[in-house]
Amino acid sequence: MKPEKLRIIDNQQRSYCEGIIEKINGDWVFFDEENDDAFPLEDFFFREFQFKHLNQWHTGILTEEFKIQSKHTQYVLQDYMQVRIRKTLPYSCISWLEELQNDVFYQFISTLNELEFSIFDLLYCHNISSFKLSPKKQGVNFLTFDNSTCICVVHHHFDYDEKKRKDRLEFTLNTGKRIVVQDFYWPKKA
Repeated sequence: MKPEKLRIIDNQQRSYCEGIIEKINGDWVFFDEENDDAFPLEDFFFREFQFKHLNQWHTGILTEEFKIQSKHTQYVLQDYMQVRIRKTLPYSCISWLEELQNDVFYQFISTLNELEFSIFDLLYCHNISSFKLSPKKQGVNFLTFDNSTCICVVHHHFDYDEKKRKDRLEFTLNTGKRIVVQDFYWPKKA
């Protein structure tokens, strides 16, 4: 994915799971404060991991040795350490975002954010492009988001062929609010 798209995604709200870690019967467990779920810490190996020490957040990567490796230092985990773990997006969503032209991507993210949703509120992404192999691609992708206040469903209508690309985004909230981002037409370069 292009660096400018990655930067926008990285700066989205709710891009981290926050909670505490605890060693129980010799095993490290992460307790997600948002939904009180518990996960084995090994589920998060090699992911960006932040921990709070002296009221400052420090960043590193969680290693298989249950240590946090930063650029110059290794930190040992401690019981009841407050942590944030970077969320990941499903492959179907990442590939969909990569396929979008920059203007469509920016319009999608800005509209989603205006509706008080983050890309990390994603519950489901059906990317039909992953299944089509012909040079002419057309159809609808479906994305569902939940920000714990509202639900938003996005329909991405697209029609791509050798000569043009056409995109249309429809956002529908469970409140009945609806936003349609009019068609984008992209002539293919010769």
